[in-house]
Amino acid sequence: MKRYGEPKVVVTDRLRSYGAAMREIGNAEKQVTGRYLNNRIENSHLPFRRRERAMSRFRRM
Repeated sequence: MKRYGEPKVVVTDRLRSYGAAMREIGNAEKQVTGRYLNNRIENSHLPFRRRERAMSRFRRM
């Protein structure tokens, strides 16, 4: 946050708790829920991506 400043939008999925939390902190107008907007986040947490990341640690050492 110090380096890049305040975000213009916050991309979340359509989980209702995200909307409730954003309303509570007064950030609801910045929340964006789209079908393909969080693909980068979703794909980085897939099981085979985690395995790839773990294996790359061995190569670096």
